[in-house]
Amino acid sequence: MPFSTVYWFAMDQPGEALQTSKALALDKLPAVVGAETAWALSVVAADSGRTADAVSTANAGYTAVSRSFDAPHMGFNIADAHISALWLSGQNAEALQVAERVQKQAADLPGAAHPLGAAVAGRAALGAGRLDTACLLLEQAVGALSAGNAIGWGYRYSVPLATALAIRGSINEAAALVAELDKRERPFRSLDFERSLARAWVVAGQGIVSEAIAIMTSAAQRAAASGQFAVEVMCWQTATQFGDHSGASRLHELESIVEGPRAGPAARFAAALRDCDGTELAALSEEFEKLGDLIAAVDAAAHAAIAHRRNDRRGSALACATRADALAQQCGGARTPIVGQASERLPLTDREREIVMLIGRSMSTRAVAERLTLSVRTVEGHLYRAMVKTGTTSREELIGLLRQLPKESDRNAEGET
Repeated sequence: MPFSTVYWFAMDQPGEALQTSKALALDKLPAVVGAETAWALSVVAADSGRTADAVSTANAGYTAVSRSFDAPHMGFNIADAHISALWLSGQNAEALQVAERVQKQAADLPGAAHPLGAAVAGRAALGAGRLDTACLLLEQAVGALSAGNAIGWGYRYSVPLATALAIRGSINEAAALVAELDKRERPFRSLDFERSLARAWVVAGQGIVSEAIAIMTSAAQRAAASGQFAVEVMCWQTATQFGDHSGASRLHELESIVEGPRAGPAARFAAALRDCDGTELAALSEEFEKLGDLIAAVDAAAHAAIAHRRNDRRGSALACATRADALAQQCGGARTPIVGQASERLPLTDREREIVMLIGRSMSTRAVAERLTLSVRTVEGHLYRAMVKTGTTSREELIGLLRQLPKESDRNAEGET
């Protein structure tokens, strides 16, 4: 089967690609074609949750690259797919090892190899929650790779850069980058999941968490329809991090479909959030940390703090909020929406907080209503209740209160009740 057929199947029809790939013998193909085919098949196996197949195909691809002087740069595409398989499955330490090897190899190759090595390593760092490293490597690489090619490698690595910036709190910069990418027409490999991830983190950082959840649940449904089950797990997990537990039952089903250690904790995360189980959420924070997914560890700890607070376990709430803050700093300055909520002492609902944050961004009541698909009267009602709860007498006072809240970790320790 010609590479072009495998490529388009892998990008647009992964189920068909997996089926037709069974007849392929990569070692029998010309080296360049074998390397390109290995990359495409590694992508589709990674996305579908067939981690072992993705890794073995990537290794076959590296062998094909070594047989040809004409395809050294294909090794970076293969490494990108290899890292995807490990990240999606929850093997972030292994992904970082692949990235380290690729960076060393890039130093010995000419041309675009050095920025490609940095780009691949930056994406692995993002998956592990090392945001400072991810931003540094990706910013350097994107600048070099974007020159003269608006839809190639520069585009591909601008997407994770936008995500890293958004999670780190550089919302305006991330939003501008996403808007710029949306202007470019890319006729191949749409990167639907990763672009959705970037958009979701941007709007979550803008305070519109309900929209971020909608973006990720919609992406999960598209992934399921395409047979991209590992991608689907990541979509539901991210929605859970934003505070949505509607994927709990589906994640439980995916445990038996997707290889690797991620699907199980992701399913438990959604179930614990649904049950407001602070103890389980705290345990999951430690489990995500062991998996090398520090951002999920941050958010699980923050959700644990909120759950404990709701169950009037103030000492446990403080401990979990403090852990969330410490992990966020370890990530290089993560500023996720749920960490902000865990640090607050305001008795606001999610919708009230969302509306106050949007009003604080100089949006009118009508603009907020349109953005959230609510009536103006409903928005005004939420604002009124928020002011009653907080004892504020104006919108400006309410907004200022939300912005100036002390961190939960700054409070004196309180005993368990």
